Amino acid sequence: MKLRKSALILLTAAAFTVFYSCKKTATFDSTVCTGTTVSYSTDVAPIISSYCNTGGCHAFTSYTSVKSSSSAIYSQVASGSMPRGTSLSAAQKQKILCWINNGTLNN
Repeated sequence: MKLRKSALILLTAAAFTVFYSCKKTATFDSTVCTGTTVSYSTDVAPIISSYCNTGGCHAFTSYTSVKSSSSAIYSQVASGSMPRGTSLSAAQKQKILCWINNGTLNN
């Protein structure tokens, strides 16, 4: 019985170690945004509309709602955690992250 408990504890610890070591990390280089102008309405809004406002995920229906969540959006997009069930291209990620880095302008 003690051997089973010990084995179960060891297995659980190993599973947690593997899970947390595989966590995605942000790899975005903000220097690529230097001199880049990203338009909310032309570049960012279509991505948000296509990937985030579907399947009951988020209800980013306006510039204001996206801007107020920009910190969370940044970390989730940079880490690759969002959008769920799919991924953005490098160019799409860059547009969103540069838009946030450049001050979330309503342009």
